[in-house]
Amino acid sequence: MNSRQNTIWVLLILFSLVSIIAAGIKLLPANKEWSKAKERAKNVQFGTDKELEGVIEYLEIRIKDRDNYQFILEEEPMRLTNVLYLTDSKGRSLRYRNRGKLRVTHIIDGIQKYAGINYKDKNYTVVIGDSIAGGKVISIDPTEIVIVKEDKEFHYPVAGLEIEEDMSATDNGRRREN
Repeated sequence: MNSRQNTIWVLLILFSLVSIIAAGIKLLPANKEWSKAKERAKNVQFGTDKELEGVIEYLEIRIKDRDNYQFILEEEPMRLTNVLYLTDSKGRSLRYRNRGKLRVTHIIDGIQKYAGINYKDKNYTVVIGDSIAGGKVISIDPTEIVIVKEDKEFHYPVAGLEIEEDMSATDNGRRREN
């Protein structure tokens, strides 16, 4: 080999060594990070976190409980009496707000006495001895009915009924003073 060829070979070997050293220096930090990543990977557990499992189980139970809830409106939004206020013949407001209450609508005073009752938005006709609203009807007179519940008497007057005063004690609607 001549000196020109030797020089080219020496230069090629020198450039190769310099580039191998430069690549080694550049790849050394990446190699250290790769080694650390492999160590961390050895400690990784596959599956789910126990705390996360507990939270998910709690949320699933709550969803099942909420699914059992029944959504019921207290008042029917399409019911006309929730919008309009009805009045009786004297202009007094008729209140239909307490639908669970017993309300005497009328009394028929004949050979046998009947009472018309509205209870939980249903109309009933009762006589003495009938049971309604957890009690027993014991008396019906022209102004009210009496129901016994758990050894207590409850008096229910006829809705909208006003008892007029005895006209013999009045003079043109005014009381006489002595």
